[in-house]
Amino acid sequence: MEKFLKNALKVSIASLVTSIILYIVIIGIPLSRTFTASTVSTLIQIAVPILSLITIMGFIYSFFIKGKQKFIFLVFYFVSICIISFGIYVSIALRNFAP
Repeated sequence: MEKFLKNALKVSIASLVTSIILYIVIIGIPLSRTFTASTVSTLIQIAVPILSLITIMGFIYSFFIKGKQKFIFLVFYFVSICIISFGIYVSIALRNFAP
C-alpha cells in the first residue's frame, strides 16, 4: 500500500476509475426502476461523500504527476468537482419543489 500511494499516476488512475464507477452507480441505479425511492436516496447519501473524497484525493495527487498526463488528469478532476458541486447546488435549490 505504501508503494501504491507513492506513485501519483497509479493513485490518480485508480481514483479516476473509482469515480467513473460511482458516477455510473449514481446515475444507473435510479434508472433501473427496481429500487424504491428510499433505497436510491440512501445510496446517493452514501455515494456522494465517497465520490467527493475520492475526487479531491485524485485531484491533489494529479499535481504530483510528471509529464504531459498531468494536464489531462487535472482537467478531468476539475470537471468532476464542478459536476459534483453543481449537483449538490441543484439538489439543495430544488428541494422544496419536489412532490
